[in-house]
Amino acid sequence: MTIGFYTPSFIMRSKDNSLRIIDLWTFRSTKSNKRYIVEVEGFEDEFYGIKFYWKGVEKSKDRYSLLTNDYEPRIIIRSCVEVMLEYYRKNPLVSFGFVAARDLEKDLKGRNIDIEYGSRRFRFYQRMMINLFGPETFLQASDTTNTIYLMINMKQLSSGVITIKDIESKLNKTYNGEYIISN
Repeated sequence: MTIGFYTPSFIMRSKDNSLRIIDLWTFRSTKSNKRYIVEVEGFEDEFYGIKFYWKGVEKSKDRYSLLTNDYEPRIIIRSCVEVMLEYYRKNPLVSFGFVAARDLEKDLKGRNIDIEYGSRRFRFYQRMMINLFGPETFLQASDTTNTIYLMINMKQLSSGVITIKDIESKLNKTYNGEYIISN
């Protein structure tokens, strides 16, 4: 089954003091007419973190957690994947990751949700990535406690250029956390 997508457009690039880049992309839903922003956080041209939100909530601290209730998550996620593929086409050695935002309390009321395996978003993203990408290209690994999902480039991993321990170390250093990646 082929999943359609909305065509993303590049907006701009910025850099911070740590040489981390942040690229902004956008696409518009033809169903809801909502504009989405995709933030691509790059580290040393080898790893990119993907985040997205509906532009109408960009000032909210919960912008990554808020639900739009437009009932088109596959197309929205597939549109973000199209952004990922732009980076992969430029550098076939790149890896990706994302943090699936936690569900808000108001969205969980009255639901029996098992958070041991991550948020609902995490499980949805995981299913999408497994269906879209085979194990030949990316090792798919995660930290379900922190709802982090990684797609580690198999060429880099098999050549020893990167290791899961290296990635854990960089995550812990960059985000001052305690991340444990398993595959």
